Order: sequence, then C-alpha cells, then structure tokens
Amino acid sequence: MGPEQPGFAPYEAADFGQRRRLSVNPFIVALWALVAVLLASPFGVFTLAQESLNSGTEPQVMPVSYMWITFAPQILFAGLVGALGLLFWHAAQWQRNRAKQPPPS
Repeated sequence: MGPEQPGFAPYEAADFGQRRRLSVNPFIVALWALVAVLLASPFGVFTLAQESLNSGTEPQVMPVSYMWITFAPQILFAGLVGALGLLFWHAAQWQRNRAKQPPPS
C-alpha cells in the first residue's frame, strides 16, 4: 500500500457511501408546499366568493368571485392528486432504501 499520510483515514475506514440521515430533497419540499396551498386555497375561495356574491353591490357583469367558485373544485382535486402522488413517491423511496439495508444479523 504506501505510506500513510497524516490527516487521512485509511481507505477501509472511510465511509464514502453513507448519506446523512436527514437529507431532504428541496424539490419535494416545494411540492409539499404547493400541494398544501392547492388543498387550502379552495376553502378560502369559497368563503370569500360567497361573501362577495351575497353583497349584491356589484354591477351585472360576471364577478371574479364566480370564476373563483368555478375553479375551486379543480384546484382541490389537483391538490388531492398531488398529495397522493407525493405519498406514493415517499413509499417508493422508503421501499428502495429499505431494500438497500443489510438484513439484521
């Protein structure tokens, strides 16, 4: 092998393949934040739109609140599909990481 250099561990003692336990994918965190917004926003939209539709002070044009109510169910569905997709992704990652672990001795 060769002379050992100070400050460097032998090759066998180095743990190159070890990942940190709490490594987080920032894209998955951003997707979870987007899904949370998609799931929470339709409830706020329904509340705000109902208040503006019941006020009766707007002219006879299509109010923006009506359009919000129209799109709110699709936004809620997109949030539910996103949450289910992320849960399946996490399950696949967990299964893949579990298959890599050596069996207990």
